[in-house]
Amino acid sequence: MPSPEPLGTGGWTIEGAERLLASLTGVLSARVVARPGGEIDEIHLLTTKEVAPKQTVRNVESALRAHFDLAVDHRKISVAQTSGTPGNADESGEPAVLQHPARPLAEDRILFVGHHIETERSHRVRIRVAVEWRGERFEGSTAGADLPRARYETTASATIAAIESALSPHLEEQGIALSLDGVKLVDAFDQQFVLVAVHAIHGRSITALAGAATVEDTPDRAVILATLQATDRWVRGRF
Repeated sequence: MPSPEPLGTGGWTIEGAERLLASLTGVLSARVVARPGGEIDEIHLLTTKEVAPKQTVRNVESALRAHFDLAVDHRKISVAQTSGTPGNADESGEPAVLQHPARPLAEDRILFVGHHIETERSHRVRIRVAVEWRGERFEGSTAGADLPRARYETTASATIAAIESALSPHLEEQGIALSLDGVKLVDAFDQQFVLVAVHAIHGRSITALAGAATVEDTPDRAVILATLQATDRWVRGRF
């Protein structure tokens, strides 16, 4: 069977990365989820209790950096730890597994489809953001002042509205509400980044969520991606 084509410029493959991770101390199996082009979205590991989950995450980061020159955010690494040695089972006959923590599957995430900007009247714009979830398309729309900072906040609000449209039944069932805290553009490392802060209100608790995206074509697109990064995984993790 021919070898799979490398995903990234470093010449690595999913198969090669999984083989490397499975060779680490305490790791029983490894699954890597990556986008076309080589960006790793998620890494799922099944391990013994020989190595603590936090140390396993550090080992994964070090191994990928050393062998493939890949930098992976630790938040993308999920460790499931067995309660015994390989092949052992609990009283039900099934392997006992403790999650650290459970993470939504990449294919179940909310995807950005596109956005549209309309000029309503003098110095006012309406921004529509379209997303896709489980094969269905949803849209959020918000109007605001046609000024740079206000426009970015309007874009983020429209993205939140699209997320709420897609997950409406689940959000209502769990009593979850999302509220934009702010949007900011920053210059660092010779690049421009968008930072988005969102408040997730769940019952009486308020959780601060944050997302970041590099401005590659337009700030509007980066705002949308940063808003999705801030909210998608946390919200879907509640149901």
